[in-house]
Amino acid sequence: MPSDQRLHPSSFVFAVAGHLKNFLVPGLVVLFTAGVSGADWQVWTMAGIIPLAGFGLIRSLSYRYRLDDSELVVRTGFVFRNERHIPYARIQNVEVIQNVFHRLLGVVEVKIETGATNEDEARLQVVSVRAHQEIRDRVFAHRTEPLRAEAAAPGDGTIILTLPARELLLSGLIANRSAVVIAAAFGVVWELGLFDFFFTWTFGDKLTGRDIAAQVARAIAGRGLPSPWYLSLAAGTMLALFAGVTVISMVWAYVRLYGFTLRRVGDDLLAEFGLFTRIATTIPLRRIQTLTVFEGPLYRFFARASVKVETAGGEAADERVSRREPLVPIIGRIHLQQFLQQVLPDIDATRAEWRPAETRAVRREFRQTTVIAIVVTSFFVVMLKFWSLLLLMLLLFLARVHARRYVASLGWALVDNAVLFRRGWMWRRFTAARFSKMQAVALHQSPFDRRYGMARVQVDTAGANDGSDAVYIPYLSSATARALHDRLAAEASRTSFEW
Repeated sequence: MPSDQRLHPSSFVFAVAGHLKNFLVPGLVVLFTAGVSGADWQVWTMAGIIPLAGFGLIRSLSYRYRLDDSELVVRTGFVFRNERHIPYARIQNVEVIQNVFHRLLGVVEVKIETGATNEDEARLQVVSVRAHQEIRDRVFAHRTEPLRAEAAAPGDGTIILTLPARELLLSGLIANRSAVVIAAAFGVVWELGLFDFFFTWTFGDKLTGRDIAAQVARAIAGRGLPSPWYLSLAAGTMLALFAGVTVISMVWAYVRLYGFTLRRVGDDLLAEFGLFTRIATTIPLRRIQTLTVFEGPLYRFFARASVKVETAGGEAADERVSRREPLVPIIGRIHLQQFLQQVLPDIDATRAEWRPAETRAVRREFRQTTVIAIVVTSFFVVMLKFWSLLLLMLLLFLARVHARRYVASLGWALVDNAVLFRRGWMWRRFTAARFSKMQAVALHQSPFDRRYGMARVQVDTAGANDGSDAVYIPYLSSATARALHDRLAAEASRTSFEW
C-alpha cells in the first residue's frame, strides 16, 4: 500500500499568510485609528492572529494524503481525525494556483473538485511541483477520454477566446464594484482626519470635513437643506473617490485576468489567467448545468456581454472560474453567438420562438414597486417636506416605466434540447438549461398568483442555489404554467440525467 505523504515544509508559511491576508485591511485600520484616537488598547486586538497562526501550524502538520490505486485519501487532524476518500473517477478538476511566492519556492496550491458540494473536496496548500504532477498523472490516468484539459500540455487544444489588455481594462471599468470600497475608504479617511486636513489646507480654517457632515445631518433632521457650496464639495469628493476606485478596479482587473485564455481541450474548457497569481482551471462541458449571458447598462453601451456557467455542485458568482470569475468576463456582442455555439453546440437560440409573460403582470409589478417608492419617499419627508410629494410622483412614474419594461422583457422558449429564459430590461439575463441537466420541475402559486389566475414555473438543476441564475419563470397564466410544467417534467423523465 502506498505510504502517506506530507505537504511541503513551507505549507505552514502559506497557511499563516492566508490568515494574515484576511486581517491585513482591518488590521491597518485598527493600527492607524488607534494612534489617531489615542486608544492604544485597540492594538492588542491584533493578538488574535496568534491562535490563528497556531491553527495553521497544526493543520499543516496533521495533513496527510495518499495516492491509492483508485482513489485519493486525505487525512487531517490530531485530536478530531477526519479521513476522506475521493475516487479518481469522480474528480472533475484539479485546479492549480501559483503566485509569485509559490514560484520562488517551487510549489503550487492544488484544489480537488468533484462537484458533489460547493466546497473543494481537498485543498493541498502547498505541495511541490513534482508532487502536483504525480497527483495529476494518477488522477487522469483513469480517464477514458482521449485528452483531458488538466493533462494537456501548454498549447494543446483549440483557443476559443483570448482577452487583450484593452478588454481587460474595459472589464474592470464595466464591472466596477466600487460601492463597498468607497464606503470603506470613506470610513478610513474620516477616522484618520484626512478630510479635515484636506479642507483646512484648501479652504483655510473656515471649513472642515466635519462641517459638511454636520450640514447633511441637519438637513436629514429637517433643519434646512445644505448650501449649494456644501453640496458641490460633497459631490466633488464622492466623484473623486469614485474615479480613484474605478482606476484601481481597472488596474486590478488587468492584473487578475492578465493573459486570459480559454481553450477547448477534448471535452473540457481550460481557462488560464493571472499576472502574479496564475490560475489554471477546468470546466467539463458535459457538467455545465446552465449558461447565462449577462448584459448590464455599461455592457450594452460598449456592445459587450459576460458569460457565466454553473456546473454540478458549483456556485456561480463567487468564485472559482464559476466562483472566482465568470466563464468569460467580457466578450464582444458580435462574437457572442459564435462563442455560444462552441460551448453549447446542441442549443440553437436563434431558432427559438419566444413566449411572453401575461400582460396583467404589469399591474402586479407596478404595485410592488409602488410600495418601494412610498418607503423611499418617507425617508426624505422630514428633509424635503412638501417637496417629497414631487419625489413620490417621480418615483411612481419610474415604477410604472419599470413595470412595463420588466414584464415586456420576460420571455421563455423551448428548443430541441433546452429551455430558455430571459428577463431584465436594465440588467438583462439570458439563461439556457438543457433537459438532460434538469433534476426537478416545480409549479408555484402564491396567494397573489391564485387571485390573478397565474403561476410560476421553476427548473432545478444540480448547480442551482439561492444566488444562482436559475430558470424561474414568473407571471404565467395558470393554464400556460401547467402545460409548461408538464412538458418540462416529461422531458426531464424521458431524458437520461447526465453528470
